[in-house]
Formats: sequence, structure tokens, C-alpha cells
Amino acid sequence: MLFNHIKIAFRNLWRNRAFTGINMLGLGLGFAVFLLLAQYVAFEWSANRFHQNASRLYRLSYLYKDGKSNYYMPPGIGPALKSNVAGIEQCIRIGEGVGNGVITVDGPSGVKAFREDGISFTDDGFFKTFSFPVLQGSGALSQPQTMAISAGAAKRYFGDAPAVGKQVKVTNQFGSTTYTVTTVFQDMPANSDIRSDVLLSYSTLKSAAARNGNDWADPDALGSEYAFIYVLRQQNASADNISSQATRLLHRLKPDNKNDQMGFQPMANLHIAPGFDYPYQTYGSLVLITAFVSVAVLIILIAWINYINLSTAQALNRIKEVGVRKVLGATRWQLTSQYITETVLLTAVSFIVALMAVVLLQPLYNSITGKQLSLAVLNAGLFWPAIAALMVAGTLLAGGYVAWVISSYNPARAIARKEVLTMGGLTLRKSLVVFQFIISMVFITATLVLYRQLQFMQHHDLGMAVAGRVVITGPSVINSSQMDNSVAFENEAKQLPFVKQVAASNNIPGQGYNFSTAGITGEQVNPGDEKKSYAMLIVDNQYFSTYDINFKYGKAFTPAMLEHGWPKTKRVILNEAAMKQLGYKDESSIIGKKVKWGNDFEVVGVVKDYHHLSLHEQIKPMIFLPAVADGYFTFKVDAGNMPAKIARLQSLYQKYFPAEPFTYLFLDDVYDNQYKSERQLGHIFIGAAGTAVLIACLGLLGLAMFAARQRVKEIGIRKLLGASVIDLVNLISFDFLKLVLLALLIATPIAMLMMSRWLQSFAYRTAMPWWLVGLGGVLAFGIAYATVALQAYKAAGANPIKSLRND
Repeated sequence: MLFNHIKIAFRNLWRNRAFTGINMLGLGLGFAVFLLLAQYVAFEWSANRFHQNASRLYRLSYLYKDGKSNYYMPPGIGPALKSNVAGIEQCIRIGEGVGNGVITVDGPSGVKAFREDGISFTDDGFFKTFSFPVLQGSGALSQPQTMAISAGAAKRYFGDAPAVGKQVKVTNQFGSTTYTVTTVFQDMPANSDIRSDVLLSYSTLKSAAARNGNDWADPDALGSEYAFIYVLRQQNASADNISSQATRLLHRLKPDNKNDQMGFQPMANLHIAPGFDYPYQTYGSLVLITAFVSVAVLIILIAWINYINLSTAQALNRIKEVGVRKVLGATRWQLTSQYITETVLLTAVSFIVALMAVVLLQPLYNSITGKQLSLAVLNAGLFWPAIAALMVAGTLLAGGYVAWVISSYNPARAIARKEVLTMGGLTLRKSLVVFQFIISMVFITATLVLYRQLQFMQHHDLGMAVAGRVVITGPSVINSSQMDNSVAFENEAKQLPFVKQVAASNNIPGQGYNFSTAGITGEQVNPGDEKKSYAMLIVDNQYFSTYDINFKYGKAFTPAMLEHGWPKTKRVILNEAAMKQLGYKDESSIIGKKVKWGNDFEVVGVVKDYHHLSLHEQIKPMIFLPAVADGYFTFKVDAGNMPAKIARLQSLYQKYFPAEPFTYLFLDDVYDNQYKSERQLGHIFIGAAGTAVLIACLGLLGLAMFAARQRVKEIGIRKLLGASVIDLVNLISFDFLKLVLLALLIATPIAMLMMSRWLQSFAYRTAMPWWLVGLGGVLAFGIAYATVALQAYKAAGANPIKSLRND
């Protein structure tokens, strides 16, 4: 029986090759897009779940009274928790990026220097708590001046030679310290939110000498909040009980935090939140994942709708077959199983086509997402079983409905060809066409709005200038002549003909601040002022003019203020947001007023608010501190022949800092990279919108072909009676285009509501004019009209004599 069903299915599919091809192409495209989007979702879902102890691992966070959270903790909280809270097996602190600097290796071929941005401090027990495989060594980090490095770092530093037991010099904000390699671990995977190539022992910083005056980094301190703290719960311990104990300990250690709770965020939820009201901060975006899942499901739904529409439309051609089979004794189940077999066969071939398309499109897709994805990613969790279940369910539902419609015909009327599609079949097809184009129009509109917002963010007035700014990373190797070399480097660079201005700062716009802190107030202190946060940035006197940041009141720092540094000079510059938060009026009398931060700091200037970071967030209150900074040198240069200018700057840099690796970047690229996720989403939506419209138009094409075949004699008679080709095209197109027009009317308010809510996630956003929403619908309408009109024109241009020959 099964073999017979398969043989007949092959026959029917081959007999209707045009419709089979359209169905196969539509389903194949839908499956391919679904699989590509599912890869991204699976990759994001798998983040951090590979740890063997993931079910018992938690990240500590402050939970504030206003519902917000903060996962930066004072490092001293860690040992206190381990000693005072029952139920904790391990407590691991990670000072992520705190040790960034230059690693110097003395090898057979001489001294090699590597600038590293992935240097973190952590505790002994790191490799027992997290599942990062140790390839060489003990995994111990209990002793001062010990380190663990990734396999990739070991390859860079030592080549193929064993790394364990070797010594390297780490130069960073804590000075130059020699570390001994105790461990080589496997490179941390891309789906880990803990990412470091170099791990330094936290016990090193217990020594005041090792901190080099940076006492904020004291591992036992409860002041500066810069560490991530992870807790491994004991097997039978309750997370809620541990959290309650930890909160009581927090209130005892830090009375100022008496209104805060100590939150325990499960490791599995570190990347993607389990719900939209999740209080903890995450590395990934639940909104983005939800968008990907929705797009994937809708695309495959459009493909199934096409199959149902075309198959039920073709059913009219199989009425006699159904009648003969019924007269000969075929049961409804036998007929149903025959048509389900056809659906299964078509689906299987389409899925194979989709797999081939995925393999071909994978490199392009990976370049868009910025991730190394493949079908193997779907091996995580239950993704393959879920995909298989979805395919089976779709096949049975679509094929079952078609079989149910076809097998319902009355045999006598079917043989006489007087049976028509009843039971709502025609109405259903029209509804499904409308639904398809609603989805397509929403996708097109979403893409247009997304790109408008991206253009808005990339070209919005930042209140500063980023074009033509080249940023060189400053020296990390600290010595007695470093300040003199930094000043000399700046002065000589200013003499270069293509350099207009030079500024030094310890961080740069688009990247971040030096630190954030609270406890700063104005002269008049109101309740709660001490808890308000300020972003702090250390800059020189040329910073504001180099970036074209305008002063509202006062002026820049003087060279004398830089030489003494902000701790001694006690001078600051505010932005407008900081001025308002400190309670000062927007007037020039603020110059000379005091800012209380342990000591009194005098305000010498107020700059207009500018977007130091992206337009995703509100402008933060900023306080600028004077110093002879050397973290980054920013050059305002003329455009053109940039490689030669970079080479000249590199030569000059190596003259004053011969032991330093030369690294640079263009500031406009830094700002542009902040909108990477929006660009990725835009590309995905372009692909989704294009696929949705293509699949929907394939369906329209198939239906138009069927309609033209059914009305071939009518068309011939009308032509003989004088109807023009345009009249006939309009006649055939009208029934379909009115459905597309209905979809446009329904899709417009849906798209407006959906994209308006999406834009609310941006602190600064573009307007969404009505015509932009309508434009998406008009584009879809135009494509649909072209699709139907092309087929209608072909039918209308046929010779009427041939169509009427048999009558």
C-alpha cells in the first residue's frame, strides 16, 4: 500500500511540475530561513549552559529598591560571603579587564611585547567552579604572581614550547609585575559570557606594593565596585536561603545599602532573560531572540500557507480522480493517506533543498551575524527534536487539511465535474493570501523603520566630532620617564603637518569612562544625593577642543592643573547633566562653586551635553578630572592618504615608547560599532522581508496560473468580442489585488504599533511618519501586482482560437 501511494504521489507531482516547483521552492526557502534563524537562537540559548555546575552557579547582583540591578560588586564581598554564609561551596571573583596592558615575553629570539585586552584577576578554584578545560598545569591560582593563559595566548607567547613554569612580565595600571604560568586552559568558547585570555591571581593584589597606589583594587575592600562575583551553591542548599543570608550580611557590612537586596542570578539566565520583566542585567537580548523566533515561525507559516492554497486550488483538477476512486470503493482514509503521502514526499525533498541552501548561505549569514554558526549548533538542547516535531506537525496539518477537502467530494457530482470547492475552501484561501501579505508588509515596514533609526543614530548630532579622529592606545610600560615621554610625544606629534590637534585621556568617547562613583554632592545636600552616580573621565586640557566639545560656562583645565593632577589640584569640569543632578542652577555663577567628594573640588567649567556613548542610553552626568593622561592619544587629522599618516605616527610612537605595541583605531568606527546589533537585525529583516514577499508572490503566481487555466475559454471569448489585453489583465488581477489591498489596510496599524513600541527602547529615536509605514505596504502591493499582471498578461496574450478549438 505504502509503495503504491509513493508511486502515485511521484506521478501526480511530476504531472503538475509547475505547481510542484512553486511549492518546493516556497517550502525550501521557508525551511532554509527557519534553519538559519534557529542557529542564532540555539547559539544564544546555549550561552553558559556548558558548565557542568551551571544549575548551581549564580552571579551576585545588587537589587535596588527601584527595580534596577547592578552586577558590579566590591571584591571584599566575596571572602565575607564564603566565611559567613552557609550553603556556599565556592565564591569566585573576576575583575574583568582590570589587568589589561602589555605582556612582555623574553624568548630565544628576543623580547616580544603583546598588548592584551582580556586580562582579568580571579581566585583559586576558578577551574573547579567553571568548565573551562585545563590542558596543561594544575589550575591553581592561590599564590601571588601566578597566572593562567589560554591555549591561543600560549601559542602567541611561546610558540610550540611548553608554557607552564615560564615567566612573563605584565605591565598595566599596577606597574610591571613578573608572573609565573601555572596553567594553560582551552580557549574560552564563543558562547561564554566569561571571556579572558589571561587570568591573574587575585592574591597578588593583597600587597599594597603590587597595587601601585591603586588601593581601590584591594581584594578585601568594600568600596570600589568593579568585580563580578560568582557563587557555587552546595548540592542540597537553597538559593533563596543563601540569598537571604547574603542580604543580611550586606546590610551589616554596608549600612548605606540597607534598602538593597543581594540577588542571585542563575548562570543559565546570565545571557538571555527568562522573561521581559526580569530584574537582572543580561549579556544577550531577549527582544532580539523573540524577534528571530517570531520571524522564523512566520516565514515557515507563509510557506505552509502557500502549499495549502495551491494544493486546494489544484483539487478542482482532481475531482474526477476522487470520484472514480470512491466509486471503486476507496475509503476516505485511503484517499487521505494518499494525499498526505504526497505532502510528506514534497516536504522531504523541500527540506533537502533547504539544507543545501543553508550550506551555501552559511558564510554570508555568519558574516552578517558576526558568529561562527552551523547546523551543528542545533545539536544543543532539544532543537533538532523541536524542529522535527514542527516539520511533522506542519506536514500533517497542511497535508491533512488538503486531503480532507479533496476526499470530501461527492463521487457522482465529482465524476460529472459539477463539484466545487465548498466547506469554506475558497474563503480560506483568500484569508490565507491576506494573512501572507500582512506578514510580508509588516516585515517590509519593520525593515524600513529599523534602517531609518539606524541612520538617525549614525548621523545624529553627537554634540562632538568623531570624524577625522585617530586614537592611539597609550603606553602601559611604566617607568620614571613615562610622563616626560608622553609630553614629548604629544609635542612632536603637533609639529606634523597633517595633525591639527592632539589630546590625551584615560578613556575615549564611544568606549567608556574611567570609572563611575557615587557619594558626590553639591554645596546643598538633599536626601539621597549621596547615592546618585556620576561617570568620571580623566582628560587633559586639549580634550574638549580636539573633540569640538563646546563650553557653556567657564573654560578648560590649565597646563598647571594637569601637572599637579586632580587629587592635588581639586578642580573639575561638569557636563550639563551633572550640573543639574548636583542641584546647581543653569547659570554662569556655577563657576567657582564646590563639588563635595570627600574634599571640596572647584568647578572651573561646564560643557554642553554630548553623547559620550551610543544613543541607546541617556546622557549620563559626567565629571572630568585633570591629569597628564596617557591612556589614549587622540589626533585630529586631515583626511586623505591615511596609511602614510598612520605609518608616520607609528614611527614617532615607537621612538618614545620602543617597548610598546602600536595599536590605533578610528573614532567614527568605534561609534559605528555600537550599532552593530541594529545593523545585524536590519540585514536579517531584509532577508526575512525579501523571503516573505518572494514566497507570498510565488503563491500568488501559482494561484494566478491556476485562475488563468480555469478561465482560459472565458478569456478567449472576451478577446473575440473585442476585449483588450489590458482589460483582460485587469480582469484576472482584480480578484487577487483586492486581497493584497485588504492586507495593506490591516498591516498598516499593526506595523505602526509594533515599531512604535520597538522605538521606545531607544533613549533617542527617529520619528515614524505615516508615509513610511504606507511605503512598506505600497512596495508589497507593487510586487504583488507585477507578479499577477505578468501571468495575466501571458494568459491574455494567448491565441483565443486554440482555447476555443474544442467547443
